[in-house]
Amino acid sequence: MPGVEKLQHFKHTTPLVFPSAIMRFISLNLSLSEGMTALELRLPLLDYALTHRDSERKQMFRKNRLLSLVEQKRIPLGIQMFTGSAAIIEVLGQTGYDFVMIDTEHSQVNPRALEEMIRTAELAGLIPYVRVTDLLTEVETRQALEAGGEGLFLPRVKSVADIRRVADFAFFPPKGRRRVCPEVRAANYNTPSYDQYIEWNNAEVTLIPIIEMPEAVEDIDAICAHPDVKMLYFAPGNLAVQLGLGMKGMRSPQVQAASRKVLDAVAHHGLLMVGGPLLATPESCKKAFDDGIRIFSLGVDTMGFRSFCEQTVAAVNEAVTGTAFTRPPAPPSGL
Repeated sequence: MPGVEKLQHFKHTTPLVFPSAIMRFISLNLSLSEGMTALELRLPLLDYALTHRDSERKQMFRKNRLLSLVEQKRIPLGIQMFTGSAAIIEVLGQTGYDFVMIDTEHSQVNPRALEEMIRTAELAGLIPYVRVTDLLTEVETRQALEAGGEGLFLPRVKSVADIRRVADFAFFPPKGRRRVCPEVRAANYNTPSYDQYIEWNNAEVTLIPIIEMPEAVEDIDAICAHPDVKMLYFAPGNLAVQLGLGMKGMRSPQVQAASRKVLDAVAHHGLLMVGGPLLATPESCKKAFDDGIRIFSLGVDTMGFRSFCEQTVAAVNEAVTGTAFTRPPAPPSGL
């Protein structure tokens, strides 16, 4: 492919903004290999980079993308991210997922790694959300948003007072009491446009309570009435354990009644329910949709890989049955 055609290919297929170091690398390598001058390559590439950069800045402060998908009658699909793997995030973007819930409650993710995961998610075309570790740490809430998270999943919510506390951490005055810092990724490292970032943050960042405590079920109407709650996530496993029923209690009458109460409150207040079946089949997903799920969050990356491993081992074990060769029995399923 001639050098100019390569450049046109980059312009039409590459979603990245080229920093100067990458521009120099491309210019040097193509000019050496194709006999083109650096100037011949640099000028159109610079024009593309500047144009694309301005376009990206305009898009940085756009309407909440997850809510916008539902407004467009599209059902978003996401997954919980425990591994911190950039490769898995990229695969998710290549296979039709819309968002990731990056977990910091159960996973060993530090603030710098979180920022890199969010950056990878955006480059992969995924909407980044973060599950924070607790509801008491102002710095952690702020760091998740400053890294570029577009919303927060809130664990162990017990009452609307928890939502008010996190809202104070997440939003700027007069809505909250968050402190300013223009030198962060979410604000484009840009002081002049920081007021625009403040306005966007206060209007578009969403708080998503995870309903997994019995107290939250009791206070569900007040939680749903909070103005910054647009979506809810129901966690039957944690709720069953908190009720003393163990994980098998997820299908118990108590948990089913709690689920119905939450779904009714969500419908009454015009909110969106995040969730889905434990095992995704067309039938189970259709039932979840009929029950009121409008944002599907299905599975965890670690368990998805475990499922693949178990299926692969089972397939090979069955294939060699009846031959002169053997395989050790598969361990008990962890699913």
